[in-house]
Parts: sequence; structure tokens; C-alpha cells
Amino acid sequence: MSRWTGLGVLALVVSAVVLPQASIAGESDAAAPEDYAMTPEAVAPGVYAVMTPARDLPSRENLGWNANMAFVVTDDGVLVFDTGSSETMGVALREAIAEVTDQPVRWIVNSHSHGDHWLGNHAFADSDPEIMAGSAATARMETEAEGWVENFREMTEGATGDTTPLLPNVAVDERITRDLGGTEVVILPSGGAHSPGDLSIWLPQTRVLLAGDVVYSDRAPSVWDGDVAQWIDLLDELIALEPAVVVPGHGRLEDAQTLARLQRYLVTLWEGIEEGVEQGLADFETVPLVRERMGDLIDHYPGFDDKIDRSVATTYPDVEAAVF
Repeated sequence: MSRWTGLGVLALVVSAVVLPQASIAGESDAAAPEDYAMTPEAVAPGVYAVMTPARDLPSRENLGWNANMAFVVTDDGVLVFDTGSSETMGVALREAIAEVTDQPVRWIVNSHSHGDHWLGNHAFADSDPEIMAGSAATARMETEAEGWVENFREMTEGATGDTTPLLPNVAVDERITRDLGGTEVVILPSGGAHSPGDLSIWLPQTRVLLAGDVVYSDRAPSVWDGDVAQWIDLLDELIALEPAVVVPGHGRLEDAQTLARLQRYLVTLWEGIEEGVEQGLADFETVPLVRERMGDLIDHYPGFDDKIDRSVATTYPDVEAAVF
């Protein structure tokens, strides 16, 4: 765990529950692709979510699979959104996609730089895909990749095994709309809401939002690598889309209500800290104010108690700057 802590912001990523797994060999053995029970779930015509039941940190029990993934089958290939925490996990995703279509994976979008969302890229190298990410995210991937690989290996007692990082090759730093195999795909930068270089995908033809970590549904969000004020503003933009289906980075499938609820969580966090700042309280003294303001919101976000102290401490300077 010391290495995980030492990576600083890398720790903010992961949130996951223990995942039922096929039997695995020894405690030091790497998982095989078949150990990941990935079942694509059709959420709209041609759009599939690959959801993990995990809600805690990467572990031997969940084999490091703690983030959701998705893919879109077009007339001319497959678009993949996030590829998991290891190359083996990427292979498992590739095999799950092959159960649905024989189309090649031509495009990948990595939602952000945290390793549980992109280390599976190399599993798709043979199809030479266009891999898109925010430039700030790609820069961090380049410097942090090996640290992510080592940390996942330690946290999962070797389950994630060896990974060859494959970096994105196309930068997306502004909102763009593309026709990918006859499917309209809108790529939305977050402005650094959850972390630098975040991207989401909006599919207007099916009204599906592939959100990445700018949306947590039934798990307390990790806010300490981002900009809470920007995140609140971003959610206004996402709410205006009126999505029928939201695939979060962590948590269960939801509809548009999850966006308003998450925004309320972040606004309440900000306002609770603001009250503490105005009273001259230190960050740790502000935690009880935030907890009280959260009320029944806490019931919607398991893991709140594990994250609230750090969430307050890292958001406090931004609120303090805004107040003064």
C-alpha cells in the first residue's frame, strides 16, 4: 500500500465491491483473461456496457477490475471506451467484444490517465486503433504508467500481471463531433473536472452518455485530483443532454437522475467547506459540517466515510481561494 500512497494522486482513482471470480491458481499467480467474468450488456442498439460489480480498491479478490468499460459497434468497426487495469484485462474485454461482433476495434477513447481506465490498451495493438485522450491525460500516462502497473500488481498480489503500456496517439482537448462508421460520436472534455484531460462520450442517436469518472453512481466520488467547481459546472452541461442511459466510471448503470444527485453531492461538499472557511475553521474541523449537510445523500454513496476527510482537505484550498 505504501507505493500506492506514494503515487499521490494515483490513489484517487479506484473505487470498487468484491467481484465473484472463477477459480484462480496460487496467490502469486497472474489472472488469465477467462478469470474476468465480462458480460457485455446492451444498453441501446449497438451500444454495450461492460460493468464490474466491484466497489472497492483493486485487490486479489476483484483481480484489479474496478472500473466500468463500454463499446460501440458501428458499420465500420468498434469504438471502445476505456480498457481496464491491465493488458490481460484488455484481452478479456477484446474477447467479450468478439462474442458480440467480428468487427475490428478501430477506435479507443481513454477517459483519463488513471491506470484502471487505460492500461488494457495494448491488448488491441494488433488492430492499430486510433487511441484518443486529452493531452494532459496522455502526458501523465507517459510519466506514471510504470507506477500504475507496479501498484496494481502489488495491490492484487500479482493478479494483474505484466502490462505493456500503449499510449494514446490522438489528442482531444476540445469538444468534437465525429462520424465513426455511421455513428455520431461527440467527445466531451471536462475541463479537468475529475482529473486533468478527462473525456466523456455522448451518443446523441441513442442518448447514451459514456461518462468515465466524471460520474460515480453508487460510490462516493474521488474529488482530490480535480476541480470541484468545474465539475459542478460540467454536470450542468451533462444534465442538459438529458441522457436516457448513463454509464459511470464506477458504479451501476443509471439514468439522468444520477447526474443531478452527483451535482447535489458536490455542491453540498463545496457549501459545507465554504461555511467552515467563513467560520475560520481548519479543514479537519470542517468535516463535521460537511457530514451534517450531506444528510441522506450519504445513503446513496457508499464509501463516503472512507473519502470525506481527504475530499474536504483537498477541496478546502479552492474554496478558501474563492471566498477570499
